[in-house]
Amino acid sequence: SACTAQPPAPANAPIAEIAGRVAGPAQRCVTIERSEALRAANRSTMIYGSGRTVWINPLESGCSGFRQTDVLVTEPIGSQYCRGDLVRSFDSRSRIPGPPGRLGDFIPYTPH
Repeated sequence: SACTAQPPAPANAPIAEIAGRVAGPAQRCVTIERSEALRAANRSTMIYGSGRTVWINPLESGCSGFRQTDVLVTEPIGSQYCRGDLVRSFDSRSRIPGPPGRLGDFIPYTPH
């Protein structure tokens, strides 16, 4: 399905989970942990992890529109989330599918 223009979130508000953390070099893939879930930080950014390392993933250009209340369905290949993997959203109330997106590089944020 094609992406349609979505109104942007309020200036892609700051992501609270990375406040006071330092960004490291971007990585193509991260290992999937059973205790963690990929989630929407704002309309164009995914977040993964908790604790010491939190990974931020700006979606590849061309598609955005995820909301924090959306249910995300990912389609990783293997045991890692990688750049280019497909992410689909479903509205948590209506179950109507939203636009798909592709993951970008993962940027680690750790305490400094």
